[in-house]
Amino acid sequence: MKPANKAVGMPAVHQIIVGASRRDAITNMALAMRDALRTSYKSEVYSFHPPAESVKDEVIPLPKLNSGDANDVLVYHSSFGIPRLTSMLQTRSEKLALVYHNITPSSYYLGNDPEFAAALQWGRHELTLLQPLVSAAFADSKFNAEDLAKYGYTDIVQLAAGVNPFRLKYEPTDSRLIGELHSHFPDGYILAVSQVIPHKRMELAIEAVHLLRTVHRLDVGLVIAGPERNLSYARDLAKLRSRLPEAHVLMMGETTESQLATLYRACAVYFGTSDHEGLAIPPLEAMAAGVPVVIRGTGAVPETVGDAALVAKPEATICELTEMLHAVLTNSKLRATLVMRGREHVRNFYAQDTTQVFLQKIQELAS
Repeated sequence: MKPANKAVGMPAVHQIIVGASRRDAITNMALAMRDALRTSYKSEVYSFHPPAESVKDEVIPLPKLNSGDANDVLVYHSSFGIPRLTSMLQTRSEKLALVYHNITPSSYYLGNDPEFAAALQWGRHELTLLQPLVSAAFADSKFNAEDLAKYGYTDIVQLAAGVNPFRLKYEPTDSRLIGELHSHFPDGYILAVSQVIPHKRMELAIEAVHLLRTVHRLDVGLVIAGPERNLSYARDLAKLRSRLPEAHVLMMGETTESQLATLYRACAVYFGTSDHEGLAIPPLEAMAAGVPVVIRGTGAVPETVGDAALVAKPEATICELTEMLHAVLTNSKLRATLVMRGREHVRNFYAQDTTQVFLQKIQELAS
């Protein structure tokens, strides 16, 4: 673990996240923010759930967080709900800052995972409980800021601190994976990167590729990269794949950073199908890798990708989504335009230097 500055009398600005993994966007954002904070403060990232092996040397289990005082700051990344964590936050002595990453509506999970749905509902109740205690509120998109305002928060600072679309730039290409991909998909594949959970709507990607292969006669496949977090939904997807064998799908599960970088670099198009997004980082990473993006315009997606992607209306039919994919796959001029716009968009996105803005706001709070 990179050592924190231990100067005597230096205030601490620590961050708390619910869970930690190298493949988790919030974890990566928090680690980038930690590195910026360490220029002026003692700073670590703590996780309520035990950190995954991929970040065990970077993220500390929450029980190891020592007591602080009113000169210190706790930065809490809100994305879920755990009553024990809420209670702990309510009893701390430090100033509390909240970074809101959005909480998925529980309606997607009431039928197949009521325990998860209850945690999502608690997360939104937690926002109300913490509001009187929060000294500074941040949201990583306009969509999230508007959502957070519904719970009584004011003076919300909108910034996507810690997001680096180019974070995979120097990851080595996995030559073994390249060989496997070429064996599976000699004429190319469409890529979807996400946890495999209901509101990500991976069935739309499977159905669209099925139509591309059967109606448009394009010999393309689909790679879904992300862990299966909902067994009921995973079973439903397996049933769909058995009914649509022409879809030609490879489920990668959780990937390493090198594997993910390789998947981006080698794919023909990135396809985003989610019903609810508070920010959407994978399409930005795809653009940074020079990949054209087709995506449903739900939640914060339109503001995140701008005019650098083909953005479908949230209510777009599967046929409309398929036609958009077909256009990108077969129109070289359109592909080139999207790649060019994508590269420019992520350069501008990263140039905003929001992590430094976040640091300035924390300095105001700590002083």
